[in-house]
Amino acid sequence: MFLPLQCQSVNERSMVDASYLYGTCSRYRYADGSAELLLFEYNCTTTKKLVACDLVVNNKKGDLYMHDFMLLKDGNWRNAFGQVAGTLAALLPASALTAKLVATEKIEKFPVRGENV
Repeated sequence: MFLPLQCQSVNERSMVDASYLYGTCSRYRYADGSAELLLFEYNCTTTKKLVACDLVVNNKKGDLYMHDFMLLKDGNWRNAFGQVAGTLAALLPASALTAKLVATEKIEKFPVRGENV
């Protein structure tokens, strides 16, 4: 949604109800070393609430996958395919929940614009 990568998704940055976001980028690795994940978490500057995420998965074969997730007005989360669940964890790939945290970096405040990448 916010990364400069082409991705088919029902979510669009123009749907995020915020003018500025900030957050973190966390790097995870599977215990067997078969893949690394980057989880970008975006928080609204006014509510301090997590409102969107981008997940990039890079496996050992060199394949790159991207998924995005958006918090809906009713409090549920929606993934790039339109599936809705009560928690973000319910929409993440099951294997992602077992990955080990390697590092986390801050994402400085940036403006949300209506254009999509």
